[in-house]
Amino acid sequence: MRKLLAPLCALAALVALSDSARAVVVTASSGPFSAGNSNTNNDITFDGLATPNTFAGTSIQWGAAPASLGGIAFSGTAIIAKNAAGTAAGISATPAGDTTNYMSILGGKSETLTFSGAQNKFGLFWGSIDSYNSVAFYLGSSATPFLTLFGNNLNAVPALGFNGDQSGALTNAYVTFTGLSFDKIVLASSSNSFEFDNISYGNVGPVPEPSTWAMMILGFAGVGYMTYRRKRQATALA
Repeated sequence: MRKLLAPLCALAALVALSDSARAVVVTASSGPFSAGNSNTNNDITFDGLATPNTFAGTSIQWGAAPASLGGIAFSGTAIIAKNAAGTAAGISATPAGDTTNYMSILGGKSETLTFSGAQNKFGLFWGSIDSYNSVAFYLGSSATPFLTLFGNNLNAVPALGFNGDQSGALTNAYVTFTGLSFDKIVLASSSNSFEFDNISYGNVGPVPEPSTWAMMILGFAGVGYMTYRRKRQATALA
């Protein structure tokens, strides 16, 4: 039995030390909303926000990002954009099929989304996915993200592209992250641009963390060992 306990303990340690990238589940679906082609889940949109400015020589109208919307506090340097032409000279492209306002994070900029409590689901309609777009997840008071994913390492199901194609189905999709606990997200882009719309978030049920799995494994091992010892003692007394 002790020979069995050793590998079980080792397995528990590996589970406890496994990084969050192994726990997160990234799924992709068509349609601009979390429910598909209609906003039946009440995704957060930017449609009512003003876009009074225009990038010179383009059709891109833009305005300031909100301080809060839909229960999320926003801070950073993102803009709210609306682009009648859909795209413009490497500045910002409307997510494919989106005819309304969207949020755009230009090169070298970022936007922080802070939630009132821990969540385990986050989704957004991600347009023209690029390898340099990133999503970083935080929890508690830590100044360091416990997980950062880029457009080229999402490992989404089904698989997505990351070449910035502004019209392709593989680079314009509703992307949902589950299986992790967070209360802050930082969206960033090192080049123009990270464009998205129709945010969703919430809790979809308890998701055991690696440390929980480790404790369960050790617990089962302990119960098995105690049963084994009792059987040996009973045999010795017989």
